[in-house]
Formats: sequence, structure tokens, C-alpha cells
Amino acid sequence: MFLLLIVVIVLPADASDDRQYTALHFGASINDYIAFKYNMAPFQDSFSICTWIKRVDTSASSPLVFDYEPSHEILLSSNGRYNHFLADGDLNRKESVFTTPVGSWFNYCITWSLASRSINLYLDGNLVGTGTTDSGRALKMGGTLYFNILYTTSSSSFIFGGQLYQFNIFSKALSSADVKKIADGGMCLDLTEFSGTGDLRWEYILSQSRSGSVREVEIDIDDNDTVECLKTLLRRSQERLTNVTGRLNETESQLSGTEVKLNTTLKELGYVRGELERTESELQTESAQHNKTGEQLGTCSTSLTSTLTHLDTCSTSLTSTLTQLEGARTFHNITRWDVLYTTPYFNKVLTEELFQQLSSSWGMLGKFVGVNITEGVVNHFSQFHKEPVCNVFKQMSIPMLSKLY
Repeated sequence: MFLLLIVVIVLPADASDDRQYTALHFGASINDYIAFKYNMAPFQDSFSICTWIKRVDTSASSPLVFDYEPSHEILLSSNGRYNHFLADGDLNRKESVFTTPVGSWFNYCITWSLASRSINLYLDGNLVGTGTTDSGRALKMGGTLYFNILYTTSSSSFIFGGQLYQFNIFSKALSSADVKKIADGGMCLDLTEFSGTGDLRWEYILSQSRSGSVREVEIDIDDNDTVECLKTLLRRSQERLTNVTGRLNETESQLSGTEVKLNTTLKELGYVRGELERTESELQTESAQHNKTGEQLGTCSTSLTSTLTHLDTCSTSLTSTLTQLEGARTFHNITRWDVLYTTPYFNKVLTEELFQQLSSSWGMLGKFVGVNITEGVVNHFSQFHKEPVCNVFKQMSIPMLSKLY
């Protein structure tokens, strides 16, 4: 895990650092160039351009390293023939001070500010020329930046055809001491301390599209720069190591916290697993109970069907019983002597057989107590010498003989 984290942290810094030691080699054709737009507003009132230049091709009479349009607002040559800034040509025709041999690197810086109106040209940290811009003259905006060609012509006389390294435009006029420090620091010097907001950095130029045979090359460091480069490399390595160590310690702390959280999570997962197993067991029990309940419901369904059939039978029986009860209610409400008007008894001699039928139908003739009856009927019934009958009739009133005829 730690090795992976180190790779993630260190590799981007190494990759970026490698590009800081990459130069651009321009061919001698008009098709070999770089061109792009850039917001030049940070440089409107002051700027400094510093770069390392190596002359390779010597066929061009006026080799232009850089041309900022519109109208050649800034021209920078590698042999001193054209050094044109904000319409000032005081630094043109300076071939005599560009004495570095072909094939060797030299440091080139110019500085300018609107307040001072002064343009200063430095070679290898030494002031070799000055110029003056018009009062109130600021840098024009909206132009395009060109490298290795003159924008308005296709002539090969203006092709640089050499190598360029660490081309930076700073948004302030560097002091002579700053320029000297950059030159003496060599090609490996870290320029971070001179940088400001809105600067055009070399890394940005390296990221732009290229035309023709423009390519990246490793810089050829002179022996005089070796010690400084080694010091710079050592310092940067120490800074990266400190940075990586800090991040590694932070990562270890985070991993320690993560390990604690992981252990807690594992315990929670163990508890959850136990709960899941318990729930699964309960579900199995519930499933068995469900199956049993289903069987019971099936039995209940059969029993319910049988009960419904029985209820249908009971309903029929109840209907019949209700009919019987209605008949019995009607029978119970009739006058007891009215029974004598029915077919079995009306106009018939009350024989013992009929008496028995009447007695069994009514239960007891005592129910006739209080019913009006004639004396003739009483006498008629008395011939049977039935003691219960006589006793009953003796308790009845005599009037309303008409009820019998």
C-alpha cells in the first residue's frame, strides 16, 4: 500500500521536473514554428523576458526567436540584429555584443516598465544596451505569440533554427540583481522566486501545439553549470523528499485511522451477519409455521364448506320450524272451544276416542277454564264419567250455548 502511495505522490513531481530540463529545437524551415494566443494584460505596464538561447543554424541573416503581434510589438533576435520593443528600435543592430559562439548557450533578458519608459537588454547577466519608449506607451493587447518566424513574411532570412530553453515572461521589471542571479544560477536555477500572477511560464509553451519539425530535446548543460545543476537537483530532491515524507506520514496517520474504522466495521459486520443468520432461522421457522397454517386453513376450509352445507340444512329446517311455529302460534291464539268446530269434532258425539284425541292434542282440558259453555254441553260430557272432565266443566260458566251450534 505504501509503495503505491509513494508512486502516486512522487511521479507527477518527477514528470513536471523533467520538463523543466527540456529545450525546444526549431528547424530552419518556415514551417517550423509555434504560434498561440495568450492574455497579455499582466504585461501591459511592465514585463521582463528571460530565456536561454543556443544558435545552431547560421544561414539566416536576421534570426528571430520571438515575434509578438500586432505590428511586431516585440521582436527578439538571437544575433542582435533585431531587438524591437513597443516601437522602439534603439536596441537594433547590436550584433557586436552577441559574441557567444554558435552551439553554446547564453542567457538573454530584457526588462521594461511604463513608469520608467526604459528598456534594458542583458546578456549573461550583463547590461549591454538600453532604449526608451514613448511617454504613456503601453503594451498592445490581443496579439499572437510566434516562435521561430517573422509573422509578416515567408522569407527564411528570419528563421531562428536553434534551441530555446526556459522562455519566461514575468509580469514585472526585474532588477539588475535579479537578472544577474538568473544568469549566474545557470540553466538549472529554480525561477519560482521571480514568478508572479499571470506570468507566461516555459511549461505552458512546451504544452502548445507545434508545426513542422519542432521537437523537444534534452538540454546540453555546460561544465560550468554542472555544480549549480547538481545543487539545484539536490535541493529539489530534498524538497520533494520532505514533501513526500510529510504526505507519507499523513497517509500513515489516515491509514491508522482507517484500520481502526475497518476493525469497527468488521465487528459491526459480524454482528449484522449474526443478525442475518438469526433472521434466516426465524424466517425458516415462520415458513414452516406458514406451511402448517396453510394446511390448517385447508382443513378449516373443508370444515367451513361442511358447516355451510349444514347451515343450509339448518336454514331449511329453521324455515320449516318457523312455519310450524307460526302455525302453533296461530293455533295457540284461537279460542280453545273453537277446536270443537273443526272437522274431527263438529256435530259429532264426543266419544271417548274423540275425547282422547282432544285431550292429547291440548294436553289437559284444564285449558278450558274460564271459557263459556252451556249446561247442556256439561251434561253431555258428564255421561263419560270422567272425573277430570267433570271437575273442569264445573268450573266453567253456563252461558253462550250458541258457541256449540
